[in-house]
Amino acid sequence: GDDAKQTPTMTSSFWFDEEVTADLSTRMRLKGLRYDAQSPFQRVQVIETVPFGTTLVLDGKTQSAKNDEFVYHETLVHPAMLLHGSPKRVYIGGGGELATARECLKHKSVEQV
Repeated sequence: GDDAKQTPTMTSSFWFDEEVTADLSTRMRLKGLRYDAQSPFQRVQVIETVPFGTTLVLDGKTQSAKNDEFVYHETLVHPAMLLHGSPKRVYIGGGGELATARECLKHKSVEQV
């Protein structure tokens, strides 16, 4: 057997690797690191990736990305709003990035968020 360690292949770019589960990870080309700090609670990073654009990462786990956040927020909001029929007041618990509010306000019946 070959016990010698293999030298990693060098590339001209940087990558963001995220372990989703023990059996699944994602890897994407990193355009840049916009912010990186340790808060009293967690490590906060804002990165720029090629496929997803600006991305919020907390403790190494993706929270939200510019190019696909609409998928989550549209499916979170519209089924309930359409089932109700004519919602006037909407309560949002959390929603710090305001994307949930954005989707709620697409319904003309909404008077208060």
